[in-house]
Amino acid sequence: MSTADATTGTPPAPAAGRSRCCTSGATLELVGAFTAVCLVLYGVILYMNYLYVRWSGRDGVHRTASAAGLPARKRPAAGLDKAALAAMPVLTFRADKHGGGEPVECAVCLSAMQDGDAVRTLPGCRHAFHAACVDAWLCARATCPVCRARPALPPPQQAPKAGPKAAAAAGSSGRQPDLESQV
Repeated sequence: MSTADATTGTPPAPAAGRSRCCTSGATLELVGAFTAVCLVLYGVILYMNYLYVRWSGRDGVHRTASAAGLPARKRPAAGLDKAALAAMPVLTFRADKHGGGEPVECAVCLSAMQDGDAVRTLPGCRHAFHAACVDAWLCARATCPVCRARPALPPPQQAPKAGPKAAAAAGSSGRQPDLESQV
């Protein structure tokens, strides 16, 4: 730096081959601007994905037109109906039949089963629970609390047919019980 430059206050001329665009301050500005643009594009892509999933119906929400013009939300899946629960047998628990050892626990209420308790064993997976506990569970959900399998319900018993009118009546009412209510 010369004395003339120091008195006039002008910065020294850049070295040969280096321009002002490659200084560290300019580089930081370019990196900051590039990062901001990338973040904005990422946000736009996330919002577009949200709109696509929502409008395509892949988010699991069933939308129908309601009286107010607002979309109606899908009701949570209902469990088994009363007829399906009644088709499953209720047994009396006896500890001596379960080999002693560790006490058998109800997975819904987490308490041990005692002699004389009403127990319901789910058909299919054969998991056992207090009848009151599993009935409350199955009214809300149609799966086993332990393995999430759907209970294999026995087919409804058919009444003996008396004639053509009875056959027509039995044909319309002899349906399998719905495991879940249709929405």
